[in-house]
Amino acid sequence: MTKEELFQELERGIANGEINREELVSRFNFAPMAPGYGEEKPNDSMSFSMNKMLYVLGSAVVVIGIIIFFYQIWDQLGSFGRISVTLGLGFLLAAIGSFLLKQKSNDNIGAIFHSIGGLLVPGGAMVTLHEMNISADSLWPTTITFGFIFAFYLLVNLIHKNAVLTFFAIANGTAFIYLLVESMTDGAYYTHGDLYAYLTMVIGISYLFLAHAFRGGWNRTLVGVLCFFGSAYFLGAAFSRVFDSDLWRMGYFLLVVGGLFLSAYLRSRAILVVSTFFLLAHVSYITGEYFADSMGWPISLVILGFIFIGLGYISININKKYIRS
Repeated sequence: MTKEELFQELERGIANGEINREELVSRFNFAPMAPGYGEEKPNDSMSFSMNKMLYVLGSAVVVIGIIIFFYQIWDQLGSFGRISVTLGLGFLLAAIGSFLLKQKSNDNIGAIFHSIGGLLVPGGAMVTLHEMNISADSLWPTTITFGFIFAFYLLVNLIHKNAVLTFFAIANGTAFIYLLVESMTDGAYYTHGDLYAYLTMVIGISYLFLAHAFRGGWNRTLVGVLCFFGSAYFLGAAFSRVFDSDLWRMGYFLLVVGGLFLSAYLRSRAILVVSTFFLLAHVSYITGEYFADSMGWPISLVILGFIFIGLGYISININKKYIRS
């Protein structure tokens, strides 16, 4: 293999996200380059951030414009027209996004088209079921539909390896899991509070495992989002159990303290913020439940205020010592 072929193979690996610059530096022990050589200049970084912001802003404007336009003419469209401008347009934009990702793998424009399409496809699928009068009596058609959407984004993501596609695969997969559980149970969803609480905790843990697995890879931009929602799902669902069980009231302290340790281990500010918030919420609940009547609300509030100050101090120190450094 010639030197040029080696460079081309390396470029393909970087473009596909199989390797990154940090891995190359650590593997071959490259010395840090002098400032200004081979590094992104501040103006270049600012330009890159500005381009990303304009992409996101443009996508939001496009989606809002599409929604407003079709809302105005919705009654004039027949069933075929409504399906075409929602589901059909979503898949068309996804196809354009895939084409652009194939042609320009280092450009964000393909991911932008996939972002717009990903917002239209689930809603378009629901419009299709409604127009065809399929999902009126059973939740199974909706469940199967989201299962197909989940499989679609998994397949497309295997081809392109893009974080936007991973996001939509996770989002539709989560919806599919909830719909599947609801389809398999009898009665309304609010009669199965315990089941959904534990299911949400499992999903939250799954998000945290995904966040850990994505660190350093081509999905690393999703790590912060997954850490936030994973910790929020887990601690939020666990907090809903506190009101009905003394065991949960005591054990919940261990969970939120574990969240603080996890934030330091994963160096995640999102987990730190969520854990601190739920720790404050739990301390407030315990204070109101057990001490407000015996000590009175004024004294309880004073004690609660000092506890908040202490927890804030601990949270700030964890951030400075383990996360920011």
